[in-house]
Amino acid sequence: MTSPDFVSADGSPLAVYLALPAGDAPMLVHRAIRPESTILELGSGPGRLTRALVALGHDVTAVDDSPEMLAHVTGADCVAADAFELDLGRTFDVVLAASTLINRPGAEHRARLLEVASRHLRDGGSFIVERFEPGWLLSATDTAEECGPVRMVFEAGAITGSVRSAAMTYHLGGRSWRQEFDAEDLPDAVLEAEAAAVGLVVTRHLDDAGSWVGLTHR
Repeated sequence: MTSPDFVSADGSPLAVYLALPAGDAPMLVHRAIRPESTILELGSGPGRLTRALVALGHDVTAVDDSPEMLAHVTGADCVAADAFELDLGRTFDVVLAASTLINRPGAEHRARLLEVASRHLRDGGSFIVERFEPGWLLSATDTAEECGPVRMVFEAGAITGSVRSAAMTYHLGGRSWRQEFDAEDLPDAVLEAEAAAVGLVVTRHLDDAGSWVGLTHR
């Protein structure tokens, strides 16, 4: 088993992601899909959402580019691969991209993720994606919050156009980790246009803020 001191290539600290609660996300996804769905989860990490979705009765295939993270996933099939290049040769009832993967800067990255989702989605299936609330990145300020045992301190950093260069510092059990990242604002109009290019259409928002979005094939 991977040491909890492990930090992935993108700066995600394993100890923190093992300690963070799943929150409302699993139930929000569960209510939006059919019972006992087959789910392809892109960017699962160590299984924070995976375990909850399995417990809710779904058959989950967890994908992450870090074998060290996947070593902590339980109850699911695991695939060590780049979620932006994935081709498993089969389809699922649901493709799930949580953790704001869709906000990676650059239309080319979003296009690759949308293509992966479309490729693995069965007819009538749902692509469920989590993004930063539209507009939030453009006006974000420094904040701090408690998530279970983890204190999360967000540094808004600088913004260039629609891309914000920010950082999150996690505090847990007397230790801290600082993760820097870039993220691009993704309004509805952009998501709808780019999804349409790969045959997907936005069908609904799963929450009031518009952070969770459901898409399906045209």
